[in-house]
Amino acid sequence: MKLGPLHRLAITAWAAILVAVAIATTVHSGKLYPTFVATGERFSDGQPLYCQVPDGQDVYRYSPPVAATLALWSHVPDSLGAILWRWLQAVAFLFALRAWSRVAHPPVSWPAMALLTLPLVAGNVFNAQLNPLVCALMLAGIAAVAHGRYNLAAAALAGATMVKVYPLALGLLLCVVEPRRFTPRLVLALAIGTGLPFALQSPEYVVHQFADWCTRLGVDDRTAMPIHQGYHDFQKLLRRWGLPIELGAYRVVELAAGCAAAALVWWGRRRGWDRGRQVQACAGLGFVWCTLFGPATESATYMLLAPMAAYAVVAVTGRAFAERFVVRGAYVLLLSVPVALWFPRQVSDPYRALIPQAHAALVFLAWILWRQVSEPAGRDSPAGSETCRHGWAHVPLAFRP
Repeated sequence: MKLGPLHRLAITAWAAILVAVAIATTVHSGKLYPTFVATGERFSDGQPLYCQVPDGQDVYRYSPPVAATLALWSHVPDSLGAILWRWLQAVAFLFALRAWSRVAHPPVSWPAMALLTLPLVAGNVFNAQLNPLVCALMLAGIAAVAHGRYNLAAAALAGATMVKVYPLALGLLLCVVEPRRFTPRLVLALAIGTGLPFALQSPEYVVHQFADWCTRLGVDDRTAMPIHQGYHDFQKLLRRWGLPIELGAYRVVELAAGCAAAALVWWGRRRGWDRGRQVQACAGLGFVWCTLFGPATESATYMLLAPMAAYAVVAVTGRAFAERFVVRGAYVLLLSVPVALWFPRQVSDPYRALIPQAHAALVFLAWILWRQVSEPAGRDSPAGSETCRHGWAHVPLAFRP
């Protein structure tokens, strides 16, 4: 199959980034990958996972099931493993993005999505974050539900939940779409994932690690940190707006936001939204909730919003100027933080104190709600179809699905 110019550009750009990652990793592997390898070794040796770490490593914050899988990386040479760790996550993200772009509502071009997500994802790949993998699993789960492959969807979303917990919000939204066929499979997949470390270590050890992990999560309160640090979520937005809220009350806000998202999907299902529109609503609301209302949204976590932000930029092609201006402005706002980090902290810290990423997520949430509520029920909206047919006339042919 002959590739169009935009396909070649997307592949070249991502290949250049992966080559640069390999070169940079040979010079300095960073803290995260050595942390993950050491955690896998501690799990294999039956040592505490949540403990003081030596210099050159970071504190391990993920679940015992993740630690059990990390034990595999201790058998890979560090120089090779540090590169493969990053490359495999990037490739998984790109394949999952391609699968989701085909089932999005309306479908969009993968090369356009790959190019638009690249600057939002590259930093996570360089730093060996787990966010690209989590995002890939979430996208794969969405695409699998759209195709009716519920076993695969449950496995993917359970895997994402084992890593970050809060991707479970997306799984629960998809349960509203398919309560009988998807919900039991998701519960079973979560049970299997939780039981994995018990098959590899003594039950007493694993129970103790789960208890330590829950304790660590329970004491993670960053509300008193300087405003440019800590979590960049809706709670930080309220603080920025002069409306601070305590962590306990904010947990109620998080829960209420999740329930409201589920109520919207249920309402759409009752109104007769087709399957594609229901799944698309789950994708948009799920990614926004995980970032804007998630319980652990660091600046790097906004990588999870990259697919939806890229989709919005492409989907508004050919629509009203105001809608294009708002959506693409939000994308630029989201991108501005990775760019700001190139500058000295005297410049980047005051800018990050404005909480631009959370403001961008709020704009995308408003756009998602407006699109879902304003489109007619029971069929694909004429506006969405118009975007696919005529909006593409203003961009290169390779942008078209």
